[in-house]
Formats: sequence, structure tokens, C-alpha cells
Amino acid sequence: MRHYRNAKVFTGVDETTFAGAFGVDDGRFAWVGDAADVPRDAEAEDLGGAVVLPGLIDAHTHPTYIARTLDAVACTPPVVTSIPELVEALRGHPAHGTRDTAWVEGWGYDESKLAEHRTPTRHDLDRVSATQPVYVLRSDCHSGICNTRALELAGITRDTPDPEGAQFGREADGTPNGVLVEHAANQAVMQAMGSAGYDAEVERLARTSDHLAARGIVACTDMFCIPAEFTQLDQYRAAQARGFRQHVRIYYHFASLAEHPIPPITDADRTGRVAIGGIKLFMDGSMSNRTGWMCDPYPGTTAHVGMRTTPPELMAEALAFARDNRLQIAFHAMGDRAVAEIVDVYGDEEPWLTDVPSVRIEHASVLGDDLIRRIAAARVGFAVVTNIDFFFAEYDSYSQNLSDDQFARTYPVRSLYESVDALALSSDCPATTWHDPDDPFMSIQAAVDRRAYNGADIVADQAITVPQAVLLYTGRSRMVADMVDIGVIAPGYEASFITLSDDIFRVDPGSIIDLEVTGTWIRGARVFERA
Repeated sequence: MRHYRNAKVFTGVDETTFAGAFGVDDGRFAWVGDAADVPRDAEAEDLGGAVVLPGLIDAHTHPTYIARTLDAVACTPPVVTSIPELVEALRGHPAHGTRDTAWVEGWGYDESKLAEHRTPTRHDLDRVSATQPVYVLRSDCHSGICNTRALELAGITRDTPDPEGAQFGREADGTPNGVLVEHAANQAVMQAMGSAGYDAEVERLARTSDHLAARGIVACTDMFCIPAEFTQLDQYRAAQARGFRQHVRIYYHFASLAEHPIPPITDADRTGRVAIGGIKLFMDGSMSNRTGWMCDPYPGTTAHVGMRTTPPELMAEALAFARDNRLQIAFHAMGDRAVAEIVDVYGDEEPWLTDVPSVRIEHASVLGDDLIRRIAAARVGFAVVTNIDFFFAEYDSYSQNLSDDQFARTYPVRSLYESVDALALSSDCPATTWHDPDDPFMSIQAAVDRRAYNGADIVADQAITVPQAVLLYTGRSRMVADMVDIGVIAPGYEASFITLSDDIFRVDPGSIIDLEVTGTWIRGARVFERA
């Protein structure tokens, strides 16, 4: 057994339980207690008084997207704050100026953060290249932009109809302008882009393990998988053999399975460190471009309430599929009308899962106390994964797009904490307009401090404490998905933990974002150490 002592250990069991030392045997915590309990002759590592947390769980992220962004150009502030800067940044892509078939990729733009306050079009991106395809994923990962060459490769013309629940931006004569609104439009270009090939995709995914470990993340879910050329289950398990270490639960995009069917799901597919966790659907769009489905109209309009993107018949098909295959249903739902629709349709259903909630509500951006009570009391069992990081990083668009009443009900983390047990904070990386979108300390600070990146108030009366926020990345987060073996420092649990550069429980709440992970251990083995 290896012992670790001289530490301030937050166990993740509850808000108040700390320890001073622990022991690890065969990749699991064997005991947790005081430093005085460590035998004098024991093999022990002195942690130098560091704060220790359970390894963090990012309950809603996109490692397969992150794998792509590792080689793409970041188009987020402070690097990119205008369209000319966007063009210049993309010209720095390694593929720029090589061969005509090489794609120039970027990620993270948000038109509200650009000096021009408009969405770039194909004409802007044609300045990057007129011969190479250029594509940039929007910060919300719902939409994107591309140049004329990319539209040609995707076969999108003036005569191409808009996909259901999505739109191709158009000029006055109907010619596509390169703006891709919502998933189905975005996917039309992404699929034309294709993949780098199975081996290259596996290698790229394996590299993300180090990226996650450097942020203290030992487990995560991949919340938008489309098995177009190969299944992500195969991809992840192959990446495991090349060094991918984290727990992962995969959620397939349900609407895509009709075009890209997967093999029958077996018990082996649902178990293990990498496993299928569920299916993912989208009930609406996003707050930042006014496509979240709301009960009340957006300010400045009389009837615009966003958009519903999943019809009732697909919700029924998803329920049958999830029951038959013993999987969770995860629903992207940002507006209060979108959340209410999920509760209306599924709330009274008999649960089909026992270890985890049968239905997950992702983001739950705007909702009031009555709706929270309905979520908590529902028969089916709901989990909620919310994203205060959006509010922090995208304050400008939220403050412009929401009425005072809607704004006051945005990301009510405290009310959710008090009512819903299966609750987690998450990054939704790379779908956040931030230079390091899966930094957990950005989300924790925002939940505690309730101030945006610019110091603006983001509903201060919904603040939670630091221990509560940490629990939403550890002990409470593990209840959201089928990863209940981690997130807690207690005997019998997997020995995955992290050390921090400073005491998160004592630093000024406004400086939590400055904290860094100094070490990450997975199953008792150190996998990351900050120089």
C-alpha cells in the first residue's frame, strides 16, 4: 500500500468532510484518515500541505470535438476580437497554403464578441483562401461558418433546401452565404470534411487524455457522437490501448442513428471504463443566438420564442429505444419551454434505469422555481447538468438576448442544488466562448462568485459555496452518469485524485480561476505533473 500524507483532503462525500492522509492499494483508496494514522515505516509521499480533491468529472463535454480543436485555430477572445483578426488567425493554420484539398479549421467564434457584431460569411472566409475549404465551428458547437469552396464540396447550392430544424444562411437571391445555423446545417459541411482516417482519429483522441488530465479531469461524457465512418465506442477503446486513461460514457446523437445505424447494444457495450451511456437529442438551440425555446418572447419581439428542434414523434422513438437498450436519454434544453416539454413528455414515465436517472436535462439555462420542483418530483428520475460557464463567458449575448425576468431565472444553480440530487456543473467544451473552455475553475468561480468575465452581476442570489461547487464536479457529478465508482475519496473507490496550486477553500472567490492542477492521479498512478 502507498500512503499519502500532509494534505488537506476534500473527500467529496459531503460539504464538510476533510482528511489529512489516505492510502492507495491496487488502484483504489484503502483507507482515509489523519496524518497521524500513517504507520511510521510505511511507504508514504509527502504532499507538502497541498489541497487534494477527488478527480474531476466533466459530465458534459466533447472529447472527440476537443481532439479536432487541438489542431484547429482558436478563434476566441482575446486572440480574435474582429473579423480581420479571424481571417488572419485562420491564415496561420498549418494547412493554409498547402494543397487545395486540405481544410483550414477554426473554432470558438461568437459574433457578439466581434467588433463588427455580425456573423462572418463566406465572403469573409474567402479572404483566408479561395481554393482551400475553410470551416469554423461556432462557440456553441451548434452552428458554424464556411467559405465558398467548402459549400461547393458539401454540395450546398441555392436549390438546396434547409434541413429540418436548421438553416443555411442565404443572400438576397437565395445563394448560400456560408452561415450554418444549428446542427443539421453544420453537419452538412462537417460530413463533407470527413475524417483523417480511423488510425489518425484514434491517435488524435488518445492525445486528448493528457489535455484532460492537465485540467484534473479523470472522467467525462462525450455528448454528441455520430457513428458516420466508425463507432465512437470502437474509437475510444482503440484509444485506450494507446494511452487514453479517463472513464468515458458515450452518447450517440439519436437522430443520426437512422442514417448511421450502430450494431445491437450488448451488456459489454454498456460496461467498462469506456462504455455507451445513452442517446442525445436537442430540444432547442442556444441563448447566444436566440434559438433557445422560451415560454415568453425574446425582448424586442412580439412572437419570437426560439425554435423547437425535436418533434414529438422522435421523442417517442427515443423513449422506446432507451428502454429497450437500457440507456439514458440526454436532452439539450436551454429555454424554459424546452425544459418544460421534456418534463411534460417524460416526467410521469416509469424509470427504466436504477443506478442513474433515466433522463438527463443538459444546460437547463432558464427555469423558475415551479419547473425545478416538477423536475425534482418527477417519477422518471431526472438529472440536470448545467453550464454557469456560458453565463460567465457569454454575458454580453445573454444580457442582450434575455428580458429582465428571463435573466433573473438564468442558471439557478443554488435552487437546483437544493432540489435535485443528480446535479453537475460541466464545461460543454469546446462549446464555450473562452480561451480555455474546459477549465473547471472557471465554472466553479462563476457558480460561487456569480460574476461574469467582465465583473458584471450574473444573479448573485443564486451563488453556492466553494464546497458545493466542488461537489458538482465530484461527489454529486458522479450521480449523473454511470460512473459512480469515482468522484469520492473513500475506501473502495477508484484512487483518482488531484492536487491544486493553492487552497480553493481559502482563496478569494474572484481568483479561483487562477488555480491550476499541479498533479493528477488515475487509479493510483500519476498521469500529470505540472512543471
